Amino acid sequence: MTTPPLLPTQSFHDLTLLGQRSGVQSAVGLWRGRPVFIKSLTSSDPETVARFQHEGEVAAYLQHPNIVPLLAVTETQLIFDFVQGGTLRDLARCGPMTPDETTAVTGAVLRAVAYMHSRGVVHQDLKPENVMLLNGEPAAHHVRVMDFGMSHARHLHLDIHSGTRMGTPHFMAPEQFQGVRGDPRSDLYSVGVLLFDCLAGHPPYEDALGWLVGISENRAELPGPPELHPVMQAAIQRDLNARPQSALEMLHALCVARRALHLPELTG
Repeated sequence: MTTPPLLPTQSFHDLTLLGQRSGVQSAVGLWRGRPVFIKSLTSSDPETVARFQHEGEVAAYLQHPNIVPLLAVTETQLIFDFVQGGTLRDLARCGPMTPDETTAVTGAVLRAVAYMHSRGVVHQDLKPENVMLLNGEPAAHHVRVMDFGMSHARHLHLDIHSGTRMGTPHFMAPEQFQGVRGDPRSDLYSVGVLLFDCLAGHPPYEDALGWLVGISENRAELPGPPELHPVMQAAIQRDLNARPQSALEMLHALCVARRALHLPELTG
C-alpha cells in the first residue's frame, strides 16, 4: 500500500468542530472537494504527541474495505475519509438488532480484524462506538472500523501503551485489564462482547470491573437464537486458550451459525 503523504497544515472548507479530548480536537469538513474527518493535535505534551503519532502510523499501515482509510497526515493533523451514517452504538440505541443484521456486521468486523492481525496490529478497543456504518445501514459492506489510538503494532519499535490498562471496561478482555497487550485473542473477546451487545442491547457483564478483576462472575443470559450461543460463549471466555485462536476461526463459526439459521452467506 502507499503511505499517505506528509503534507503541510491543510485548509478546510465548511469546518464543523465536534469536540476536544485529551489534547486532540475532532472536526468534519471539506478537503479537496470531499468530506473528511479531521483529528488535530492541540497539545505539546510529549505523551499526547506520542499517542497521536502512534495512531497516525498505525492507521497509515492499514488499508482494508472495512477500515476507515487515512487520506493524509501532517505533523498536527490526521485526515480520514468521512463515513456518513453514525456508529454501531447509534444504531444499537434503537434496540436489539436482528440476528441477520448482527452477524453481518460482526462478520465484517472479523474480516477487518483478521486483516489487522495479519499485519501485526491488535486494535485493543473494539466496541460499537468504534464501528462506523455507512448510511447507518447494518450491512457487511457498510462496516468501517476506526480509532487505532490504543492499538498495539508489532512493526513499531516501541509500544507507547505497554503495561497500561487502557480500554473500555465492558468490552475489554480480562488479560488486557491486567496490562497484557498485543494478543490477538483480546480483540476476539471484544468482538464476542460486541456480538452479545448487538443482540441483547447491553453487554454481558453489568459489573464489568468486578468481572475483570475476578470477583464477579454474574453474566446475563446469552441473547439471540441458540445457534449463535456457542460463538458468543467461546469468545467471551476468561481463558485465552478457550477462545477462538484466530479471527478467521471465529468468522468460520459465525458463518456456520448463519447457515444453521438459514441466513444468506456472508460476502465481502
